[in-house]
Amino acid sequence: MSDSPDDAEEREEDPIPVETVDLTDPVKYRQSRDKVKREAQEEESFWRSVFDSKIGRRVMWRLLQDDCHGFSPPFACGPNGFPQHDATWFQAGQYAIGQRLYQRWRHMVRDGVALMEDENDPRFMKARPERRRSE
Repeated sequence: MSDSPDDAEEREEDPIPVETVDLTDPVKYRQSRDKVKREAQEEESFWRSVFDSKIGRRVMWRLLQDDCHGFSPPFACGPNGFPQHDATWFQAGQYAIGQRLYQRWRHMVRDGVALMEDENDPRFMKARPERRRSE
């Protein structure tokens, strides 16, 4: 029993609907514009709440630094020092998403990102003054 082309079409999933806006309709255009603005404000509010917390800043730093390698451009080598191209490209993808997140955060919550760096990046941390012991 073979599948006919009609059977194959029935089994395919419906494509994801793409939202389009009729720009000639002022009401629809205004609704679409307002939705885009509202979603941008909600996203900024979300990231601001994340970076308002010391724990949130620490978790986001670890995401960038450890998981995405967002501050160390990739170049992978094997144990013998020979370049590993596949691993390099994989790490390049991690680096790219890390940089994309970092730039988005800097655009939305610059002060929170600066505080995150001050708290977690050794290049920005200030040495604590040593305490003198009472003699």
